[in-house]
Amino acid sequence: MSPSSPPVPTVLATVDLRLTQEVADTRERIALGGLFYLAGWLLIAANAPVYVRNPLLGALIAAAFVVLAALRFLRTTPLPVPEKQQRWLDQRWLIVYLTAGLWGAVLGWTLAEASFAPARTAALLCTIAYATAMAHTFSMRRGRALAGIALIYLPALFWLWRDPEQRINATAMTVYLIYVVLALIGSHAEYQRRLGIDSELRLQRDRYEELSRTDGLTGLDNRRHFSHVLDRLCTPGEGEETLSLLLMDIDHFKRINDEYGHAVGDACLVRFAERMRQQFPDADRYLARVGGEEFAVLLPGRDGPRAFRAAEDFRKSLAEDPLTLREGRLRMSVSIGVASLDPARQTGGDGLYRAADGALYRAKSEGRDRVCREPV
Repeated sequence: MSPSSPPVPTVLATVDLRLTQEVADTRERIALGGLFYLAGWLLIAANAPVYVRNPLLGALIAAAFVVLAALRFLRTTPLPVPEKQQRWLDQRWLIVYLTAGLWGAVLGWTLAEASFAPARTAALLCTIAYATAMAHTFSMRRGRALAGIALIYLPALFWLWRDPEQRINATAMTVYLIYVVLALIGSHAEYQRRLGIDSELRLQRDRYEELSRTDGLTGLDNRRHFSHVLDRLCTPGEGEETLSLLLMDIDHFKRINDEYGHAVGDACLVRFAERMRQQFPDADRYLARVGGEEFAVLLPGRDGPRAFRAAEDFRKSLAEDPLTLREGRLRMSVSIGVASLDPARQTGGDGLYRAADGALYRAKSEGRDRVCREPV
């Protein structure tokens, strides 16, 4: 059972779920990609004599790929706060862009420098592979993935189209780029569909969980969930040191149903629950409907006298300000039993509930419309 609070709007919840899933997918997909860029660079370096003459430059480029690859393996996960999640995604995309940009620079140099000729075919094949992987792996953000593909791919097109002898290769690479862009569009659409389905399944699960612990008429927590929370709050070493329980029973509720009908009786229960929320606004209080016309309030941090005063205030509110229904003002009263947690005299949640139930029975037997505490 959780404290009653305004529900989170469905649209906002969906946005948060989508962002959280995107973070998880990015975290899983980003890790290995950097190693393939490093492997591509080593393949070029092994087949390009220019690096034999300039090993320092080759080592610096390799070191840059190693650092960028290592950054991808940082397995941090941001807190589930949209601003922090977006900042985390921006940082990961920066790593992707730096890697793609470095590869584009290496590729441009490979195609521009004549001594790289033995490594050009390998460089172009790697470029095709990296652009394809970008389209499928990072399809979460279509615009960002397209920018990454451009950093990887456009240097090849620039240098191939400059060379009249490479027009066939330039045409083939251009056609393949069109395919990569179309693949990215399709992959992005598929990812968004899957994300929408996953978000809807999560929302359905959350709604089912909410329904499983909520009374359908009043919106308060139901008896089963109330019992679960009561046991948790009364668990030695884990629960509350100070805890009070109010059990409330609407007086002569059967008479309301008989005189006005069950529809009015249901409306009465709904208004009664609303009055409970108004009179017990504490963020940490727990409200439940535990029977037909029986309700419960758990007040962590309140001792017996404070709980008694809160119960008396509620009783007076109901007596002095009748519930307003569509049919008019309905005067009614309530009997309340109050008990406070005492591990020396009670055994867990059942013991506290029995104590409050005994106090409620005494309030009803003494004439109703009153608050009684357990014997102290």
